[in-house]
Amino acid sequence: MRRAALLAATILLTACSSDPTSAPILTVVITAPKRTIAVGESLQLTTIARDVNGLTVPNATITYTASPTSVLNVNESGLVTGVAAGTGSITAKSGNATSPPFPLTVN
Repeated sequence: MRRAALLAATILLTACSSDPTSAPILTVVITAPKRTIAVGESLQLTTIARDVNGLTVPNATITYTASPTSVLNVNESGLVTGVAAGTGSITAKSGNATSPPFPLTVN
């Protein structure tokens, strides 16, 4: 009986943990110093994920997507390269949150 009570208390304390790093991500926002690049030029994006409490999640896993890939390419660290002239956008996802499209023009 004592062992069962101890186990129940341990489970309850674990479930009620107030670890702020476990808060779900609510928003993802991409910024960059400019929105126009040349063909072959690279541009580093800055992406911030915030949790439901509005706090920045410093080690959030971010996944980037370029559209269309015929105009833009983006790597896993958010480095965008202009592939061909045109317009496109980058989105970033972390957890269940996806950024608004970040528009870019390639000249």
